[in-house]
This record gives sequence, structure tokens and C-alpha cells, in this order.
Amino acid sequence: MSRIKVVWTGEGTYPYTTGGVSTWADILIKELKNIDFVLIPIMMHPYMQNKYPIPPNVVEIINLPLWGTEEPVEYIRNIKFSKIYQAKVRTRESRDIERFRPILITILNHIYRKEEDYDKLGEMIYAFYEYFQEYDYYEIFRSEEVWEIYREYILSIFEGEEEKPPTVFDMIEGLRYLFRFFISLLPQLPRAEIYHSSAAAFCGLPCIIAKKRYGSKFLLTEHGIYIREQYLFSSRLQIPLRTKEFLLGLITMVSRLNYHFADVISPVCNYNKRWELRWGVDERKIKTIYNGIDILRFKKFQVARDERPTVVMVARFDPLKDIETFIRCAQIVSKTIPNVLFKLYGPVADEEYYRHCMALVDELQVQGNFSYEGPTTNPARAYNEGDVVMLTSISEAFPFAVIEAMACEKVVVSSDVGGTKEVLEGYGFTVKPKDYEMFSHYVIALLQNPQKARELGRRARAVIVQGFKTEDMVANYQKLYKKLAQEYEYEQTRTTVSQRTLFPYY
Repeated sequence: MSRIKVVWTGEGTYPYTTGGVSTWADILIKELKNIDFVLIPIMMHPYMQNKYPIPPNVVEIINLPLWGTEEPVEYIRNIKFSKIYQAKVRTRESRDIERFRPILITILNHIYRKEEDYDKLGEMIYAFYEYFQEYDYYEIFRSEEVWEIYREYILSIFEGEEEKPPTVFDMIEGLRYLFRFFISLLPQLPRAEIYHSSAAAFCGLPCIIAKKRYGSKFLLTEHGIYIREQYLFSSRLQIPLRTKEFLLGLITMVSRLNYHFADVISPVCNYNKRWELRWGVDERKIKTIYNGIDILRFKKFQVARDERPTVVMVARFDPLKDIETFIRCAQIVSKTIPNVLFKLYGPVADEEYYRHCMALVDELQVQGNFSYEGPTTNPARAYNEGDVVMLTSISEAFPFAVIEAMACEKVVVSSDVGGTKEVLEGYGFTVKPKDYEMFSHYVIALLQNPQKARELGRRARAVIVQGFKTEDMVANYQKLYKKLAQEYEYEQTRTTVSQRTLFPYY
């Protein structure tokens, strides 16, 4: 068998943003040197800079910016602007809107749960892709005809209902979401044995197209449960009810479509598996593959550190990480251990949330017990500066921060989210999210009993060494890639034989 080609797709992650998913992707791609990768990263805008060096086995990158563009095709297709202009003129002169009508109606039916036929929806998504290989995306979506089809459908949904129908603003926002998020269906996709999506999200749509176009195998890795995280995120969005309803319907539709068409789903923990089963995924498609880390990099070593009792957390400023609980713990613990230091490492992902948290530091008067150290390129050093490591997230999958800290022989106190209990139970402590009183209870007990903390830390590393190494994770994906590539080759051969039987002179 020749070198396997894998097209990897991601959303807001590698190689333009740091974080757990990006760490996973970087490890996977760098370590699987015998596999050629094509990257299709969905980006916020086309001007983002790499946060990771690109390995030599990445043979192509097809950037997919959703925002910050007027002519999205210009950034994702390797064609001259003159050809884009010609397609635009051709679309203005002659466009088959009636061909687009059933595509749009089927999508809207699934957003509003009027239909739940995901085979049919998949056919319509592929028809969407083919339609916009021929017609100009911008011209069609901004046409009066498409607006009328969309508007009439939305109003018909609420006709005769007592509930207040969407406003013009709601409808404009809904169509804008479709226009932006479905840009992910526009790139010209390379032929490959495997398409590998890092989320049951819009980055999975190219995988579905490749499966239908080329027969590519679709592998879906779930780090966090995309639907759950988007529902948590939307709960904080200050947008009208009908706009939010449309957005959540769209996200749910896309996630379920990913689940339906994926050949294999590889959650990073069994906690995710439970959610996938709840959403109707066939258990036979699910194969859990835990994240792994470099135990030679993440280990206990001496660092220059403050002599004060120190609690470390490595997490970005993001409401999902619940930095507020970390700060509140600093106040509570300082009442028992006055010289305690809570150190936070990580980037600012949400400026408003950062300001809110720093205002809380002032309000609780813990400036002497809390220190924000900014982003770090050496998390192993950060963990080794602490006596205890915390993670206060309200949503996680199988966080690298926990297994990295455990490999550094640090006892971890984490919120009981995702798969943290699967690795931490018996070697650290899990706490109900936002329960800063219980977080503080465990931190105080550990800081007052350093010998117990060190013993738990030694046992924690032993667990990581036994099954959560980089080599374990990479070997599992290598094996899965090989199996899927063999299935692809077999199916392609069988198709060719069938064609020759039907058309002997073909």
C-alpha cells in the first residue's frame, strides 16, 4: 500500500490557535511521519498567523475563513479573480434558483425539525456543494429570489401559532448564519482515503462531501461534545430568542449529520461516548482513543519558584474555564493559609471575561494571593511551580492539562467534567463545577499535608505512564488509519469490478 493520505479538518484550532485540540493535532500529525496530511482549518478570518510550525508531511493547507471576507471563494479556491468575476457575471445572467429551492427547503426543514431524514439531508448538502461549483455563492445568497424563498418558509413555520414570529432582524441573522457557516462547503476537495474531522461541527461537512464524491472514509474525533458546548455558549449570547433558536437548530442539524455519516467516531473519553449514544449514534461506530502526552517532556523537575504554598492552573480566560471559581478559591484558602499563591497561566481568549475576572480580584481583595502570569510555551515548568494543580472548567472532554500535570507528579483538583474522573479518580480529586467551597476544602487539605500530596503525585504519574503516553495515542490512530485505508481500497476495487461487469468496454 502506498502512503496514506488523510485530510484533517478543524474549527478554530490547529494550526492558528493554541489549546487542547491543537495540541492533539500537532502531536498526531508530527508523529505520523509516514502519512501525508492535507489540512482544512476553518478560521475566523483570512489573516490569522500560525501558532505551530507545519510538519513536512503536511502536503497542502486549504484555509477556510468564515468571516472577514466579501468574496469567500477567493480565499479557499486556487483560481484567478478573473474566473471568480466570470462566474459572478454568468450567475447574474442565468441562475437556476428553482434548482436551489429544494436544497434550501430541506436544510430549513431540518433546522426546524420538520424533517429528520439525514440520508436525504446528506444528498441535499452534496447538491449544495455541486450547485456552488457552478454558480457564484455571493450572488445566489444575496439574490432577491433566495430571500423570498427563505422569508416565506420562515413565516409559514409560525403561521397560526400563538408564539411571536421572527422579526426581519431575526430572519436576516438566520440567513447570514447560513451564508457564513456553509462557506465550509465551498473548497475544491482533494481525493484521499480518509477525511478526519476534529469535531461534529461545520468542519465535518467537507468530510461528508468527500465521502459522497470519492468514497473517502469519514473519521470523527470528538474532544468536547460540540452540541453541548454550543448550547452552553449560546446561553450567554445576548441575541433575540428567534435568532438563537435558529442558530441552535442549525448547530444541532450539523452535529447529527456528522454522527450519521461518520464511519468511525473516536471520542477521547468514555464520557463523550455516553453523550453520543444519547444522540442516537450506533455504538458499533464508536472507538474511544484517549489523548496522550510526552512523558519525557512532562515530568517532575526542579524549577526556580516562590517558596509560598502555590496552586497552579493552566487555562485560557474563557467563561468555559470558569476562572472566577479559581479566584474565589484564592480568597477562601487565604483565610486558612494567608501566604498562599494562586498562579494562572494562559492566553486571554475573551477580553470582556478577562476584565470581569480582574475586577473580581479587586473586589475580593486577593491581589496578594492571585497572580496572572500570561500565556506560557512551557506548561511543564508551570505545573512544577505548584504544590497543587487545579482545573475549574464547566465543560471539558479529556483535558490535556490534567494528564500533563499528573505526569509532572502533581496532585490535581479538577471539576468533574468530561472524562477527568476516568483518569483522575483515586489519584486526585474531582469536584462539582463551580463548587468553590469544595475546591478550597481539598486544596487546603493538600497544602496542609504535603507528604500526602507528593505520594498522590507519584501514583498519578504511574497511571499516565501505563496508558496515556503519546506513543499509545499515536499507535491507536495509526492502526485505525490503516484499517480505514484498507476498507477504502477494498471498496474502490469492488466498485471498479462492478463497473467493468456492467460495462465491459468501459
